[in-house]
Amino acid sequence: MKRIIISLALLAACAIGAVIETAYISSSVDSYTDTIDRIDGYMLRDDFENALTECTRLNDEWTDSAHGIDALLIHDYVDGIGLGIAQMKSHIESGNPDMYFSESEKTKKALASIKDSEYPYAENIL
Repeated sequence: MKRIIISLALLAACAIGAVIETAYISSSVDSYTDTIDRIDGYMLRDDFENALTECTRLNDEWTDSAHGIDALLIHDYVDGIGLGIAQMKSHIESGNPDMYFSESEKTKKALASIKDSEYPYAENIL
């Protein structure tokens, strides 16, 4: 009987851990995507100063939280998103909105991809 109780407790702990991880990744991705959307708005209004300030803040936040996210996800995805954010910042600094929007879309798609990979869909489990 003890083995069954211990097994159920471990199963519950694993399920709770998975839910916490999914919630953390999902909320982080939503936050980063909202920030990129806000930067996109600044770029559409040709407000490069505010766009650069927001993008610098986003880059710093990503750098700070990348270690925690990296422990939960595949390293290449995390590096790719960090590189995309850095390139977005570079395009803002050079005043190249076309390249910025291209990199912005790639980064948002990469963020959406890691969010989708965390949900318990059949293709993610198998």
